[in-house]
Amino acid sequence: MKKSLSFCSVLIALLGSGCFKHHEAPYRPETVATLADAVAKKASVERLDLSGQTVGALSPELASMPKLSILLLRNGKEVSSLSVLPSLKALRTLDLTSTKLSLVPGDVFALPALEQLYLTDNGITALPSSLGGMTGLNYLNLDRNQLTALPPEMGSLAGLRWLRLNENKLTALPPEVAKLSKLQRVYLRQNQLTAVPECLKGLPLLEDVSLSGNGVTQVPAWLADLPKLRQLDLDGCPVAKLPEKLDGFKKLQVLSLVRCPIDAAEKSRIRAALPEVHIAF
Repeated sequence: MKKSLSFCSVLIALLGSGCFKHHEAPYRPETVATLADAVAKKASVERLDLSGQTVGALSPELASMPKLSILLLRNGKEVSSLSVLPSLKALRTLDLTSTKLSLVPGDVFALPALEQLYLTDNGITALPSSLGGMTGLNYLNLDRNQLTALPPEMGSLAGLRWLRLNENKLTALPPEVAKLSKLQRVYLRQNQLTAVPECLKGLPLLEDVSLSGNGVTQVPAWLADLPKLRQLDLDGCPVAKLPEKLDGFKKLQVLSLVRCPIDAAEKSRIRAALPEVHIAF
């Protein structure tokens, strides 16, 4: 017992003194929450958070901030002109959540170096073809809008890894989505899909697919052959049966079939075929 206590005491002392290499605090960008503070620190400011504030037209003074990489306008009031955006060469993250947009201003799509774009909780009905110019984008969040279709230029987002389209009015995805070879996660909950989008077939890195709350009735056999698929959510879909062969689900960890009309015999078959998978009925 004394040896154990002694070891613990030494370990705590080492941790506290920083004797272990690479024991460093996470990097925190220079952050301000008002335009006045941003102007005062224009040479060093990296993150400007105007969430919940009256924004109006974005000030042209933002263009004089060479390190500004994160701009948060979430729940911003009276957001009007965004014409300064193309001048923000260092910008990597833009959050326009809940800013009452029905159309996305073209200036947003003049940011080819942007990596993360949040357009959640707006009234967006369509996306322009200029979306395809955002080749650096790896995260796109369009949850809870009014989209009925996506432009074919979606397939030009070569770096996209995470695509969120929950709670829109989509009936299909454009075939060009099949070009998104880096896509890892796609969320399509509560749309108006009646089939698993064929364009997802063969995407080599796809890990998470969520289709809950759609009208999907059949699960295609190719879905089981996605080499990286680890989570599949079909919660609430009218799926009564899975493909005959399920041995292709090599990486699958979680399968949600809650509220699906699957009978007892089919449940037993699925459990027997996927003994290592966490299955929810």
